[in-house]
Parts: sequence; C-alpha cells; structure tokens
Amino acid sequence: MSRAAFDSLLSRAGVLAGIRDLVADEDGFCLVQVDGRLMLTLEYSQDADAVILGAVCGRLPEPAPASLLSEILEANYYWIGSGGGTLAINSPAGTLDLQFRESIERMEPERLKDLLGAMVINAERWQRRLDDFAAAPSAQNDMTSSAKAQLPPAGVRV
Repeated sequence: MSRAAFDSLLSRAGVLAGIRDLVADEDGFCLVQVDGRLMLTLEYSQDADAVILGAVCGRLPEPAPASLLSEILEANYYWIGSGGGTLAINSPAGTLDLQFRESIERMEPERLKDLLGAMVINAERWQRRLDDFAAAPSAQNDMTSSAKAQLPPAGVRV
C-alpha cells in the first residue's frame, strides 16, 4: 500500500464517523480532539505500512502506585481491559497511553471507524480510572508501608 491508501482510508473512515475533513499532515500524522479532553492520534507508518492509533489516557500519579501498575498490566492480558489495544506508560511524559497498530493492507474504513470508537471508549475509561486514583487517598491506592516491609528483597524468588 502507500501513503495515498492511508489518506483515502482516513477520508472514507472520517465520513463514516461523522468527522469532516479527516486528513493527515505532510508527515502522515492526524490529530482528532474528542469532547475537548481526549486527543486521538492517527499516524501512517511507512516502514510497517500500518496505521498507528494512539490516545493519552492521562497523567500517572508520582510515584505510580504498584496497585495501579498491576491493574494496567492485567488490562493488557489478552487485551481484556484495553479493548484490543495496548496500554503503555510513556515515562518521559508521565502518562498512560492506549495504542493500536493495524496493517493498512487489511484495513477497511469501517474497521478504522470501529477502532476510533474503541479508542474513545477505552481511553475515557482509563481517564476516569486515573482521575479516581488521583482523587483517592494514597493509602487506598497502594499497599501499606507495613505490607511493603514484608516483601522479599528485589531479585529473591518466593
């Protein structure tokens, strides 16, 4: 496929999703703002001939509690908590991101529209989860210090 196929795919999926003028810039990058809070990115990867979709779900608390990190890892297991995408921690930005990558060769406009919908639903779900974590007292978000003291030293198998 080619960049032209990506541009056509964006345009046709945009019509289906009710997004007028869904187009990428000269670098193959497109940004869609949803409800003023969520930003979706669609990017053409020439090397992989794929479309990469991304969304920033929100900022992680610092330090990120082990219970939240565990929840994120569990969500990636068979993609049950990520709607088929992959949750990733963007350490430099301190954010939790949701990403999908699909071959353009097999991509139809309806599929891209469905992926955009899944991105919105799942990214908003994780935004709410991060908001809940930020609002809750830190003692509820993570193990107590006494429980941490009972953990074996790093590298020790239990």
